[in-house]
Amino acid sequence: MKENLKILIADDNELMRMVMRGFFVKYLVSPHIKQTTNLLDTQNLLREEKFDLLLLDINMPNGDSSPQTIIDFIKEHPSLKIIMFSGNDKKTLGPAYLAAGAIGFIQKDEHMNTYAKEIIETLL
Repeated sequence: MKENLKILIADDNELMRMVMRGFFVKYLVSPHIKQTTNLLDTQNLLREEKFDLLLLDINMPNGDSSPQTIIDFIKEHPSLKIIMFSGNDKKTLGPAYLAAGAIGFIQKDEHMNTYAKEIIETLL
C-alpha cells in the first residue's frame, strides 16, 4: 500500500471535499491532502507543489475542466494521476476524460463510494 500520497482535491463544493477527504483518510495510509475551490487556484497550486493525485471536479468557478485540461496538466506534470469527480454523467463524459489521460471518473451519485474505492484500489 502506498503511504504518504500527496493529494489535491479540487472541487467548489465544501461537502464533496469533506466527503472525499474522509474517504482518502479512511482508505490510504497517512495521505497529505490539500484542497482548492476553483480551476485557477488548482493550476497555481500544481505549479507550486508536486502532487501524486488530483481529484478534479469538472464544473468549477474560474473555468471548467475539459479533456484538454487533463492533457495540459499531464504534459506539465507527467507523474500526476488525475481522477475526474463530477455530477455530470459518467457514461457520457467519462470516455473523453479517460482518453485524455485521467485514470478514473467518479460520478457524484449514490454509487460514488464504490467508484472511489475501485479507483483507489488501483493506486495501492
